[in-house]
Amino acid sequence: MKLLAIGLALTGLAGLAFGWWGLETVAGRRRFDEMAGIIPLLAAIGSLILLVAATILGFLARR
Repeated sequence: MKLLAIGLALTGLAGLAFGWWGLETVAGRRRFDEMAGIIPLLAAIGSLILLVAATILGFLARR
């Protein structure tokens, strides 16, 4: 369970980095313009969910 928590955390961090790039940088906004901007937004939201799940799993694994 500990390895799964680490994997989820790393995936969540990568998704957050992608979401930040897609929403906050000039290159990302050029790549994901108008309605396509929902892709990095949903990736960031999904990554937050993964990070919460990783935190809970990590807590349970240490208990």
